[in-house]
Amino acid sequence: MTERVPRSTTSGLRVIEITQRFPPAIGGVERHVRDLATHLDRAGVAVEIITSDLYRDRPFTRLAARPDGMAYPVRRHRAFRAFSAPHGLAIGAPGMAFDAVRARGAILHAHAFGRFPTWVGRMAQRLRGSPLVVTPHFDAGSGPRLYARAVARGTLVGADRVIALTEREATALVTLGVDRARIRVIPNGVDPEDFLPARVPRPTSASLTMLYVGRIDPDHKGLSDLLRGLAEMKERKNVTLRIVGEDWGGGNALRSLARELHIDHRVLWTGGVPPDALRREYAFADLFVLSSHLEPFGIVLLEAMAAGLPVVATSVGGIPEVVQDGLTGLLVPPRDPSALARALDTLVADPQLRSQFGNRGRTRAEEFSWPRLIPKFLELFRELTR
Repeated sequence: MTERVPRSTTSGLRVIEITQRFPPAIGGVERHVRDLATHLDRAGVAVEIITSDLYRDRPFTRLAARPDGMAYPVRRHRAFRAFSAPHGLAIGAPGMAFDAVRARGAILHAHAFGRFPTWVGRMAQRLRGSPLVVTPHFDAGSGPRLYARAVARGTLVGADRVIALTEREATALVTLGVDRARIRVIPNGVDPEDFLPARVPRPTSASLTMLYVGRIDPDHKGLSDLLRGLAEMKERKNVTLRIVGEDWGGGNALRSLARELHIDHRVLWTGGVPPDALRREYAFADLFVLSSHLEPFGIVLLEAMAAGLPVVATSVGGIPEVVQDGLTGLLVPPRDPSALARALDTLVADPQLRSQFGNRGRTRAEEFSWPRLIPKFLELFRELTR
């Protein structure tokens, strides 16, 4: 078995990111890994990606071709589903394991709680002694406690470092048995300049545009709550809701619900859009809404704030550490359409408040810019090389 030749580096670091899916596959973890790898590469780190050929897991869909064009190697391996399980937990790619075990002299950085990459990273650590970092992207409310403890014992407890996206996640990981001394809190990042509102002026009109960005996933994203909240709004005749994202199941049922609530003429479904079109969606919107039931962090919240949008979101997972309630947006309880409606009405009726939240949001987004975060990753990786 031949060893891969390490890429040249100016930082002295070689890092292999292991992730279940990678763009053009969509998702917050996927975007986080892509952006992290891109900025590590710019910082002189020899970075590589080990991933599968999976585009989405509901339904199970492979990428039609092997995309390239990245500044660093992306190695895609054929994915298989062992059996039916929620959230893609029974999907793996044996080639990823072989690749990770062969990777000598590199720091392994595996992503996503309980997913195949974290088990791969732990196996390679045990077999070859490779330093292992795991970013679980974990929401404490995402599954049974017994299962979470089993996953933590198998993939996190033995990792050299565990990266939590928020302090709340760090606390939850400690309750699962992870040593707090091994945990580092480093949030998701954003490139604020990509979403500057001045790039596309927003039109002036009597109707306001509310924007949702994310996959069409009724269970986790709370989209039925959002539709019911829109129907309860006092100001609903003055708004249009744009739902931007790919349908991961349940789209037809949500459209039927919109018709039953007599708001279907107020809801526009765009499907998935390319990056340039996504930036235009942010630029033309007046406020952003995220009604998730589960959300470890919510990168779209950073994008919305960078675009100068006030935010209404549910107070779940890591969201309260991203959106400052009463300063950059309004937080409401999950699964509460009435509370959602009241918060949306408040912003729709108060343009000055929208402006204040939007301006503070742009400042807040700068705190999560990649140039501020990358030194934290470099420091962590250097700890392991020392």
